[in-house]
Amino acid sequence: MKKGFKVTDVKREKKIGIAAQNLQELIEKSSKKLEVNASSEWRVCVAEDGTIVDDDEYLSTLPSQTLLVLLNKNENMVTDFDFFYNMVRETKKEYIDTGSAAKEFLTTNIKEKFKVFQKYITAADDARTLLSDRSQDPAWFEGLEPSEKTKEQSMGKRIKERMRGYYYKTKSALQSSDIYIHSKNGLGKVLIDQFLLDLRYSLENDKYNETYFNRKSDKALRLCLDNGLFKCAGLWNNNDCEYKGDHSINPYRSREERIIFQTWNLDHKIELSSSSDFGAARLDPCELHTVVPYTYTLSEHSAELHAQARGKIRVVTYPGVALAMAVWPSI
Repeated sequence: MKKGFKVTDVKREKKIGIAAQNLQELIEKSSKKLEVNASSEWRVCVAEDGTIVDDDEYLSTLPSQTLLVLLNKNENMVTDFDFFYNMVRETKKEYIDTGSAAKEFLTTNIKEKFKVFQKYITAADDARTLLSDRSQDPAWFEGLEPSEKTKEQSMGKRIKERMRGYYYKTKSALQSSDIYIHSKNGLGKVLIDQFLLDLRYSLENDKYNETYFNRKSDKALRLCLDNGLFKCAGLWNNNDCEYKGDHSINPYRSREERIIFQTWNLDHKIELSSSSDFGAARLDPCELHTVVPYTYTLSEHSAELHAQARGKIRVVTYPGVALAMAVWPSI
């Protein structure tokens, strides 16, 4: 019983249909239709994977319409995958070469190359960075309240929200501490409540430091440069960031940087813990330039943590400002 097959040559320039009962008949009909020398020594392979068909028994197991390749003894078999890959490579060589070059670029000396990219991106976005009104750069304001009309107004709102968050987190930590709950005669509770009251008054009096993120505020009252760039000053006890100027961000440049800026820790420079040693400090690896606040202020440069024993009270201060107090566990 004859079975139908599709046959082509190694160049895949022509494809024919052959009905054959055995391998010899298949070769004779194929060579004739493909107009090749019938007296040559031919072999047949399955196009999909290159399997050699060398007897009638195996030929009979192949499904109808299987694509076969007719080759002479001097030709090398090219599978479907290799054929189409080579075809794509020849016709789209520039794209493949570009992809290979991009892969190599992204796997060698990437840190230095990223710095170059960052400089170009920064330069390209400088004009948009300096825009202020919503009408000038609407993409920057995507997702914000309609009442926020300028970038400076929006950034002022962000710092106020952040400072309120610091306050309520501090309040929660203090009021859940053992000192607040279990101090003798309730003295710890009285002292902490008074401190929180004073802290709240100070924050409200300073409008929750709304100038810190506003690039149009007085230089002495803001943390960024004139164009809105924030720079890292490194560890609290160092004068410089170990990244040598690369650790910076400008939330005024784009919506994406504005969102990323929300994840930059401006707090936790010195954080009062709710552990048994309530006055313990936790230091984060890097902070923004001049940023120090956990409980209240972002004071200039690196703050010093002072622990002063005043009777049964330890007072934690920053330069010129008493920020927090923790009662000794013995109270």
